Amino acid sequence: MTEAQARADGASTPCIDAVEAFLDKAADIEPTLHAFTSIDANRLRREAATLDSLPASARGPLHGVLVAVKEVYDVAGYECGWGTPIHAGRIPKDDCSAVSKLRSAGALIAGITVSTEYAMSRTGPTVNPFDATRTPGASSQGSAAAVGAGLVPAALGSQTIGSVIRPAAYCGCIGIKPSWGLIDVSGSMALSEAIDHAGILAADPDIADALLAVLAPNIMPVNDTSPMPIKVLSPWYDEPHADAMMAAVARAADTLRSAGHTVAHIQLPANVAENEGHTLDTILAYGMARHHGGDFARAPDQMSDRIIDYIQRGKRISEAAYIEALNLRHHIANALNDLTGEGVLLMPAATGIAPKLEDGTGSRAPQRLWTLAGLPAMTLPFGLEENMPLGVQVIAGSGADLRALNVVRSLFNAG
Repeated sequence: MTEAQARADGASTPCIDAVEAFLDKAADIEPTLHAFTSIDANRLRREAATLDSLPASARGPLHGVLVAVKEVYDVAGYECGWGTPIHAGRIPKDDCSAVSKLRSAGALIAGITVSTEYAMSRTGPTVNPFDATRTPGASSQGSAAAVGAGLVPAALGSQTIGSVIRPAAYCGCIGIKPSWGLIDVSGSMALSEAIDHAGILAADPDIADALLAVLAPNIMPVNDTSPMPIKVLSPWYDEPHADAMMAAVARAADTLRSAGHTVAHIQLPANVAENEGHTLDTILAYGMARHHGGDFARAPDQMSDRIIDYIQRGKRISEAAYIEALNLRHHIANALNDLTGEGVLLMPAATGIAPKLEDGTGSRAPQRLWTLAGLPAMTLPFGLEENMPLGVQVIAGSGADLRALNVVRSLFNAG
């Protein structure tokens, strides 16, 4: 029985007690962690009291579960500024689709978490919960740090390059980038409709599964049989991996082999490897020019050079070039679905442990292809190096999200 189920049945900690424990812990570690942009303690207490007053028959599947929300999602009454001073003070009147679903299922919105600038560039103040001198990763850094630090059991993130998988890997939590379009992103900041993904960060596979069931009620069931084909995908990009990272992937493969699955080692098709980076960049730049070109015209002095570069490049991309990139994306997705087949791919979620803060937020190379293609990609912590988590990534075919999650659960329980 999950914590949410127990609380809904009246057999666990009252919601108000869970909220007070969260607020106490946040008061203790937030001055160093900086995962949240805002926490409204009084609002949380009121909402918890309302949930506690409900009879068991009226309690939802996420009753009393504390969920943090990245500031790119609209949450009514909270400042959601997209990580940029241009939108500081922006307070939506309505919840986005994902937050509305979470509330309807009984979740408590713990607060708003830090994003990088436009979920793309200038990093925020958040540090890694395992080592404050290291990065928490990309734009979902606040959400990943909040889960990794044990402040909340789950959080919403988003990914347009690698912003769920990499922070989850660095902060030692489950990260889910679902199939493209599986979770409704309406009411969230857009970068590119073609590759924007809502994502989940969670303390364990059960809470991740519970959130997926609420956020993606039409998720496809899977009827997997054993043995399942496990394909260990060799890195195709130039950036080197730490030995410990590759050893973690090998241990994961051995664990799945011991569970009765078949394991093979494969290479990425050359035409996919050659085209993925440029194709994603074209789609992303075109979208950013459309969605944030007005901000650039109004306040370029408040934008980082990287955001300006993407917008300016996007303005030069013709509609024909954009459509060509979308067509290439479609062909890449088809090739990768053929590659995964009825099994899953296994590879590093990152090139190693979290870098030092001064060295940036880490490599996007292990994550971006799955964003481009829209395939479900998930990561779980699978070992430590220098007392920092190592993330192993599991990828399934489009729509086979639960297959990937089942493999994640198997590895998580074995680890």
